Amino acid sequence: MRISKGYWVWGLFPSGETKILNEIKAKVQSKLKSPFFETHITLTGPYSNISETFLSKLKTFVETSSEVMLYVDKYDFNQEMFKSFYISIKNSRHLKELRKNIYELNKFDLENNYSPHISLCYGNHKIKEKKILLSKLPKINKPIKMSKIVLVEVDEDINLWKILESFELN
Repeated sequence: MRISKGYWVWGLFPSGETKILNEIKAKVQSKLKSPFFETHITLTGPYSNISETFLSKLKTFVETSSEVMLYVDKYDFNQEMFKSFYISIKNSRHLKELRKNIYELNKFDLENNYSPHISLCYGNHKIKEKKILLSKLPKINKPIKMSKIVLVEVDEDINLWKILESFELN
């Protein structure tokens, strides 16, 4: 069962990557309406609550960690509200390692069939519309740098995705 309220850890991107991703997201959302959300990759969660100890450990961990390169697989879609249309990311060794290290700070369901992706649209949309969009989007030929780790409060019932803390990777 999906938890709709809680806390998640996301990865964010430097301004250059964010600009490109937001342009692609705007193109998608001009055809497929969506609630507003920050362009991100979900790393871990949900957590029902967050302690000051975890925040302190997360901050220390991020400050000693390097930026992570994300390797694009393809554009994809499915019929899940929060995975409606997205950029599929390869689950690289570095990404797995990052998630495992965060898991050591505060346990979560590490074996939850993680499929890394950057959402471009949330919602319930027709498959036909999504298929048409696939051919109209630009190729992403280079890796995407993840430069920040953020803690986010989520309440999907009211479309709330609020960044509470932000930490820069080295």
